[in-house]
This record gives sequence, structure tokens and C-alpha cells, in this order.
Amino acid sequence: MDNPIELPAAIPAPAFVKDLEVYDRINDPMQAVKMLGASIFKSGLFGCDRIEQGEVLAMECLAQRKSPLELNRTYHFIEGKLAIKSDALLAKYLVAGGQVEWLERTSEKVSARFYRGQSSAIITHTMKEHVDNKNAISSKTGQKKENWSKWPRQMLTARVISEGVRLIAPDCCFGSYVAEELEDARTLKPAKSIHTVIPEDLHPKAIKFLISMGKLTEGQTLDDLDPAFADMIVRKPDAFVASARMQA
Repeated sequence: MDNPIELPAAIPAPAFVKDLEVYDRINDPMQAVKMLGASIFKSGLFGCDRIEQGEVLAMECLAQRKSPLELNRTYHFIEGKLAIKSDALLAKYLVAGGQVEWLERTSEKVSARFYRGQSSAIITHTMKEHVDNKNAISSKTGQKKENWSKWPRQMLTARVISEGVRLIAPDCCFGSYVAEELEDARTLKPAKSIHTVIPEDLHPKAIKFLISMGKLTEGQTLDDLDPAFADMIVRKPDAFVASARMQA
């Protein structure tokens, strides 16, 4: 059986979690979450842009009794969502007693039979399918996305793993996003930012309004705004834009 996915190997814990038994010695879990969350945020390990995201990951480390590096081998953190990597999902499926037989793996088609117990299914994904449904196409250029152009077989394999495991062993990924799928979904539309939700002609008034609120000081720009506050505006911009328009 041709298994294209290399199963994650055990790795040593980082300096701040040398011994996972340290989790058993924690007297104040929330303080531990704050300290470990700050370390994760500062390390840039998951690409967190807010310390609160680091704290969410720290909670997951404590819940799963994993070091941050081990968690990083299993998950991506994408737009505030913890998403499992397809190779880690396959490893979890195999450990849970699932089996997979790779029937075909090319740049145009990947097909595999998944089975566990009495359940089995053949899952097939093709490049044509993902070109037709625009998963593999950039909305900006109309051409194949870079990852689909460079690694078509791997991208198709990730889709087969996701569908196969969800169908045959949903307990292995219940409530989890699959990283490769979430990455594609993210690129279907441009990400919103403080610059895009506030009309360009309103930027001077918006800055003036933010200064009056104490969120900026003279000489600062929208780029200097606290990320958490900027994110709040991005999620609900209408009230802020209306208030900014009222500035003299």
C-alpha cells in the first residue's frame, strides 16, 4: 500500500515545557494559560496576531497535554480557528484503527479506499473537479493558485483524506477544520482590514475620531491602532464609520 503521508514523529518539548508532567503541577491554570499564551504569541510559532490567540492555544496545550511544538505539528491557526493538518488527521485515523489503500495518486486524480470495521468507501478527487468549482483557482488572477500549481497531488491527497476520514471515522475530526481546506476558503475572498472597511476618503476623519477616543495619538495612523480594537471595528464597522463621518 502506497502511503504518501509521513506520520508525525515524536519531538522534544520546548524549553518552557520540558516535562509534560509540569501540567500536573500547575496550581493556577489561568495564570499558566496567560504565561504560556504570551510565550506562544511572542514566538510567532502559530502566526498569532493577538495575545488572546496565544492563550487559546495554551488552553489547547493543557487540554491535550501537548507541548506547543507538538501542537504546531498537528494544527494550524488560521483566522482564529484551530485547524488540523491532513497528515495529522490521517495519523489520528490510523491510530483509531482505520485503514487506507491508495488506488491512484497523480497530479490529475487521487483515489483511495478507506475502511474501519464494517464501514468502507472509495473517495476520489480530481483536478478538473477543483478547477470547475474554483477551489484551485485564484479569484484575483483567474489562474491556478500557487499551491495547486506546485503541489497538485498533495492538494488532492489532502482533500481525499479529509472526506474519507470524515465519512468513515467522524470521531477523528469531529468539530475540527482541516487546514488545507480552510486555507483555500480563506483565499476565495480578500481578507478585511481596518483599511478596507473604512472608505479611503474617510481615513482622516477616522483617525481624528480615534484620537478623540484616546485610541491613537497625534501623528499616528490606522496602522498604529491596537490590533484587538482594530479587529472589533473590522467585524462591526457600520457604527464606527457613521460616528467618524460626524467628525468636523
